[in-house]
Amino acid sequence: MKTIKTADGTFTIYNEEFNECYHSLGDGAYLETLYKHILPPMELKNLFFKSQIKILDICFGLGYNCFTTISQYLKMNYKGKLEIFSPEKDTEIFEKITSLQYPLEIQNINISKIVDELKRTHKLNSIPQVSVELFLGDAKEYLFLLESNSIDVIYQDPFSPKKNPELWDIEYFTRLYEIAAQDCIITTYCTSLSVKEIAKKVGFFVYDHKNSFTRKSTLFTKKPLDAI
Repeated sequence: MKTIKTADGTFTIYNEEFNECYHSLGDGAYLETLYKHILPPMELKNLFFKSQIKILDICFGLGYNCFTTISQYLKMNYKGKLEIFSPEKDTEIFEKITSLQYPLEIQNINISKIVDELKRTHKLNSIPQVSVELFLGDAKEYLFLLESNSIDVIYQDPFSPKKNPELWDIEYFTRLYEIAAQDCIITTYCTSLSVKEIAKKVGFFVYDHKNSFTRKSTLFTKKPLDAI
């Protein structure tokens, strides 16, 4: 297991099965997580008016998306119920997670306690307004356990289309469209034209997203952004 320091000083791990790192080395593990996934839905839709927010994190990986989401929503004083659902096929993922040093920016939450609870029960219930469901198994199968039109935010963050094509094909995106709420925002680091075309075929609007800290990313929505 190889731990790698990324451009922003935070750490990721190289996955030998997929021959890829979990994060962009050039953007940085934390900055990529924050600016490509967590912040865009916050900035582009009225999430904080919702009494309940349901987030699907594909896939759990090293937990950066999950932990940073919890950290950021608590920092921004969200008062409602935050629910995170995340599939993960690697049954040894906790060996990787426990070896990793996480960024200071998310140390307002007790990551080691969260990890211990998820490892024991595959659920997080110890933070009053937060719940996490970790599904150890196939992500595509997990999507069919979720209700239609139920998910407010989706982090489309598996390994790349070349290395993990089953989580980027038209069958997969069709199911994403079914479970996404009408005002759902889907975030992804992927800027592939072929992936964008698949998303459009199933009915998504597709947007390039830019920020000042990382390379551009992509957003998918069921309604135009100005209608969300």
